[in-house]
Amino acid sequence: MRKHYLIFAVFLYVSSAFAAGHITKAQKEKTIECLGHYSATAVLPAETIEVKNMELALASVKVIREYLASEGVKDDEINKGMNVYVDKVYGKPFDKSKNSECNKFIYKQIKGSEEKIEKLSRTIYAG
Repeated sequence: MRKHYLIFAVFLYVSSAFAAGHITKAQKEKTIECLGHYSATAVLPAETIEVKNMELALASVKVIREYLASEGVKDDEINKGMNVYVDKVYGKPFDKSKNSECNKFIYKQIKGSEEKIEKLSRTIYAG
């Protein structure tokens, strides 16, 4: 009888881990890379980027950070990975193709993110 409880407990633990939707290492790395892209985009000189893209980048940073935290990713890991990407692209112009790639990935990866990002972006410069 004890054996059955143990098996049931292990089953519940494993199934709850999958139900929570934990991300894979590859998904986490790609999400953090996109976080770096959006962070770098948010600090571009205003005259080099449309305000709409800057607002969306700032909103994306907030939504992605919340998502990663909910997945149990530590701030140190998030910041380290993000800074690696930011350092690589700092001072370079807005990368439209990377932005499109990240948008597609993040909208698929984080349920409801497109709507959240859009809504939040409208509050940033009263846009």
